[in-house]
Amino acid sequence: MTRLPLRAVFALALALLAAPAFAQTVTGCWASVDDDDGTVKSYVKIYPQGNTLVGDIVRLTNNGGRCEDCADGFNGRVLRNERIMSGFTRDGDGYEGGRIIDPKSGRTYNAVMNLVEGNADRLYLRGYLGVRALGRTQYWRRAAASNCS
Repeated sequence: MTRLPLRAVFALALALLAAPAFAQTVTGCWASVDDDDGTVKSYVKIYPQGNTLVGDIVRLTNNGGRCEDCADGFNGRVLRNERIMSGFTRDGDGYEGGRIIDPKSGRTYNAVMNLVEGNADRLYLRGYLGVRALGRTQYWRRAAASNCS
């Protein structure tokens, strides 16, 4: 009779210890944040596709989801389920080899990303051309899954 409660306690302890490991992933729904005022610009869903991670803009938060003052290919369009991230492969605690498109400029950048150490709800994302030191960093916030459905 004492074996069953002991097993239950062990299973619960194992589940609690494993929960943070499952939460430590860059996949999911992320809010891209304006560098100047901190407002949410868009919601991006990052998910696996084959052996890489990709990311799609699920929706923009302003102008009814319409991209205003954007590059020709994006200007005036409602950006919904638009692929902006591709090719990210795992490298230790982060992801490298990715590409990201900036709808404002229309440019494609090399990119790396990883969770901010000690905060699984913040994503470090750096886009660059050629040399990482000559790039731009953004920090995105994890968002509720309902924002990406």
